[in-house]
Amino acid sequence: MLLACLLHEFAVVALAAHGITLLVSGVPRPALRAWKVTVASIVAGLLPLAIRSSGESGQVSWIAWPDPVKFLGFLAMVIVGMRCARRPMNVRTPIQLPALALPILVIPGLLLLLISPVKPLFVDGYVLYSSIGFALLLGAGIDLFHRRQPSSRTSWVAALAVLAALLPPRLYLRMPQSRHDDVIAIVNAVRHAGRPGDGLLYLPGRHRVWTGANPEDTRFLTDLALVQDPTSSNTLAGIELPAQGIPARILKFDRVVVVRDPEGAHSDTNSQEEA
Repeated sequence: MLLACLLHEFAVVALAAHGITLLVSGVPRPALRAWKVTVASIVAGLLPLAIRSSGESGQVSWIAWPDPVKFLGFLAMVIVGMRCARRPMNVRTPIQLPALALPILVIPGLLLLLISPVKPLFVDGYVLYSSIGFALLLGAGIDLFHRRQPSSRTSWVAALAVLAALLPPRLYLRMPQSRHDDVIAIVNAVRHAGRPGDGLLYLPGRHRVWTGANPEDTRFLTDLALVQDPTSSNTLAGIELPAQGIPARILKFDRVVVVRDPEGAHSDTNSQEEA
């Protein structure tokens, strides 16, 4: 669990789901004590990274209020999961499946949604592991339905309908159009629009990573906002000039290639980007 949190800090909210599972299952006190010791160890191990990364909150400044489609998708999974959890599952185990699966399905996404009014952080990919709970509950529901109607033609039709419904999304996810940022297309556009000696301006500056994968594509252009590149500054995106120094550099160039947000996208509002 500590390794998972070190790879992605938002994995830590799964601990809350684990705790709820133990509480509603009425496990013995030694098990709860062991869980508390585990949580304390994980938090202690994660704390240095959390403190260090708190100074880089600008890396998630692009996250806006939850996208309605993604929010509705999350809500639909929760409703279907809760519906499946209500079905009787006559399995005698210390921890029942609904007690295990429902918290991991609901809690991670719910916590990120509750934080959103203070700091928008809800991205479904950040809590993708919560779909484990959905898969467990849906699988149990399908199993129960199949045992009640083992040779029903309806079950076969339903299974084929589900597979047919899954096919278009599976194909779409393997196409370039499924990516929010098609960086290959962006790099090609910059290369074709720019001429040797032109200026290059990123609005906002975080989009510099779009062309960073292959610096050869922009080596004949001058990055107008950059005073030190990532290599010489030993930083992820380089160091930019102060806002007041950028207009003077712009005026020295006859042509400027501008890489900007698509229409309607969330834009940064800090003083540097406004200038």
